[in-house]
Amino acid sequence: MVVPACGELPPEWEAVLDQIAETADRSDRFGVPRSHFSELARVGAHGVPAPVDQWRELTERIAGADASTWFCWAQHQTPLRTLELGGNQPAAQSLQQQWLPGLQSGEYLAAVAFAHIRRPGPANPVARELNGDWQLDGSLDWVTSWDIADVVMVMALTEDKSEVVTFFIPTSDFMEVIPGSSVGEPLELLSMSGTHTRPIRFGHSVIPRDFVFNVGSFAAWQETDARKTLAPNPAALGLARAAIEELESIGIARNNSEILNLVVTLTGKCDSLRDNAYSLLDQGDAAQDAALMQSRVEILEFARECTAAVVIARAGAGMQSGRSAERRVREAMFLQVQAQTEPTRTAALDRINQRYSDH
Repeated sequence: MVVPACGELPPEWEAVLDQIAETADRSDRFGVPRSHFSELARVGAHGVPAPVDQWRELTERIAGADASTWFCWAQHQTPLRTLELGGNQPAAQSLQQQWLPGLQSGEYLAAVAFAHIRRPGPANPVARELNGDWQLDGSLDWVTSWDIADVVMVMALTEDKSEVVTFFIPTSDFMEVIPGSSVGEPLELLSMSGTHTRPIRFGHSVIPRDFVFNVGSFAAWQETDARKTLAPNPAALGLARAAIEELESIGIARNNSEILNLVVTLTGKCDSLRDNAYSLLDQGDAAQDAALMQSRVEILEFARECTAAVVIARAGAGMQSGRSAERRVREAMFLQVQAQTEPTRTAALDRINQRYSDH
């Protein structure tokens, strides 16, 4: 391994990661199989967090093996942690009992839809209370893992955006349970089409109170979420690591000293970026927003450059569809916009502007 690990993984975890990597190009074309998560769960790498260094290493390695699998795996964690924290609605305890053990064990896989509540402007979809039930009108443009998930956690805002409502709804008979809803065809994406991502529309759709888990302050949620979206992304480090390893294999196969020298340079930079990122994360609330954002933007940029270096090194072969080189370039571009907010978008664009503007 070129870039040193930040935590030790059990051999059985390593074996599953190798299997995921071997099928990554197929997953990208035809969709991530549910078996990936069953295998991760079988070895204890799915629902229950490990020690922090091990969890970071696992995150990096899944992303480096197959970013589509990583994204579905990461999406599963949010409903899981939400259920663990508990809700404040009458059905919260029964929903927790119904879903939490299976999400922890890997019996169930969860999808999630909440990126829309980060967007500025009017709430979409809009949630309106109806004597304990809730009516939804509008759309969820991005619901990941739909075809392989058992339950979806949907978050929606009230019309005045004062409250955020959290629902847990089974996917198997979603349109029958939620009349007036419709699930669209899988989205054709530049990258991560293997994540089974679909849109959902609601038209005066009533969500029964049995699926309502929590109603809380949107301002409080925003404050917590804003901090999360500033944080550097371990998945981008994992993608960079995988690209550096592929670059090294090219250099060795060709006995090319220039490529191998680049590997040394990129390895040192990856180590430095990771040390800084995890040091900031370990500071918790003491870490400065500006430092977190700079780390995030630098790592995303670095992942993009590492994946581009592999394409350049492979020359024409790097442009062939269905190969790891071009897939990772697209995955690196996806990470530029994943969990993007106005501050992180502005910071990324400002960094490009600073690089090329005349002073």
